[in-house]
Amino acid sequence: MGQTAFMLMLVTILSKVFGFLRESVMAYFYGAGDIVAIYAVANTLPVVIANFVASGIIYGFIPIYTKAKNEEGEEVAEEFTSNIFNILMVFGLVAVIFGFIFAGAFCKLFSPDLKGELLHTAIVFTRIIMFAIFAYLYSAVFRGYLNLKGNFFIPAVTGLIMNIIIITFTIISGLAKNPYLLAIGCLLGNVLQYIMFPKASREHGYKYKKKIDIHNKYIKSLIMIAIPVIVSSAAGEIALTVDNSMASYFFGNASISFLRYSKTLLALITGVITVSVTTSIFPTISHLGQKGDIENMKIQINSAIVLTMLLVIPATIGMMSLAEPIIKLVYQRGAFDNKSVVVTASMLIAYAPFVIFQSFSDVIDKGFYAVGDSKSPVIIVVIQQIINVILNFILIQFFDIQGLALATAISAAAGAIMMLIKFRKNFGRINFKSSLKSLIKITVLSILMGLIASVIYGNLSGKMSYLLAMFISIIIAAIFYALTILFARIPEVMKMVNRLYHKFSKKK
Repeated sequence: MGQTAFMLMLVTILSKVFGFLRESVMAYFYGAGDIVAIYAVANTLPVVIANFVASGIIYGFIPIYTKAKNEEGEEVAEEFTSNIFNILMVFGLVAVIFGFIFAGAFCKLFSPDLKGELLHTAIVFTRIIMFAIFAYLYSAVFRGYLNLKGNFFIPAVTGLIMNIIIITFTIISGLAKNPYLLAIGCLLGNVLQYIMFPKASREHGYKYKKKIDIHNKYIKSLIMIAIPVIVSSAAGEIALTVDNSMASYFFGNASISFLRYSKTLLALITGVITVSVTTSIFPTISHLGQKGDIENMKIQINSAIVLTMLLVIPATIGMMSLAEPIIKLVYQRGAFDNKSVVVTASMLIAYAPFVIFQSFSDVIDKGFYAVGDSKSPVIIVVIQQIINVILNFILIQFFDIQGLALATAISAAAGAIMMLIKFRKNFGRINFKSSLKSLIKITVLSILMGLIASVIYGNLSGKMSYLLAMFISIIIAAIFYALTILFARIPEVMKMVNRLYHKFSKKK
């Protein structure tokens, strides 16, 4: 798990750097204005529709493929792959037609403040980007397929390809003063990011078959896993839609841009760390779950929780401590002014705890999916999203737009607690006492690290450029955390150090 996760993190970091560059370029040409809000709204419908189905396939494909292979051999498992792919393409066609017809109604739903020319632009954007649904659904099958075959690299570089294409079209769009090129770039980026998938799949033995059989027993098994996940995904997307709609209604279209920019920065943490760890362990956990080896599955998950939090907690607290200079670096240029920096920074700080709690849940829920239980995590997610929506209406009265972010963070904390309780009920004790000690140590050291970064930046920012002050603060704080965590006697850290020591000792 360690080497694969590390490789995924490196590739994802590179992809996220380009993701920041993409957002920075967009902020330069369009600021936090109407076009960025329209772009966010136009992306919502295809993502919502695709996620309803794709999320269920992503979680169900690996366990069911493994089950088919164990029961009837690899040929049947490969046939199952073609079958589900063909079914998804038919669904995609129906979804695109649906999106074309109801684009206007959905744009008004997602952003009630849109009117006249802005609404027309949003509808055109939505209809262009709708075709990306085919790419999302294709990825839902073949990302899992390649991971099963041990190929983690090609699925990991998709984001890099997408960002390069979108950056190119954003620049052309800005220079040409033609916002529609932004939507075309988004579509091409989402489609062409998977350009290496077909060749890679064939190299691993995949042969396409023209077959659609919705009555196949493995398709039925996949549907049984997928339906609860689809409900969960729907709840999440509805909560996101409520966030955007409330932001637009109470604070204007620009507020959607502030939500988007703050979430994009925080997505660096989940994308680089959480997704890398869960992607690398899921095939192993699925194998153990399908075999009935629950004890070893729990050990893997326990270890993954600590390893994830070892990086997620300090990264989140560090980003909170230096929110304003980080946002200045990434976004402040062109139409993105100092007021936008302050508002986006406050949103980031309010959202940040969500990353920690959601990452915790994202690791634990893999145990449920590994044994084919998609109902348990889904029920928890639905409850979490209901809490989120209720808190939106309450907290927005006291904290303005930041109330939306706080509601998301608090509901994620509730979801993480419920997920842990349900996991222990279903699978027995997870030896969490040892992990809890490690998590407390990580949290305390991360808070100290954040305070150090904040104090150093506060002292240096008036004496030199904010950029230099920020980098010095990050370096000193990171060194402090790295050194103190080595002496914290966290088992997972000690194992990693011993492994590295023996590896380099053998080379000598």
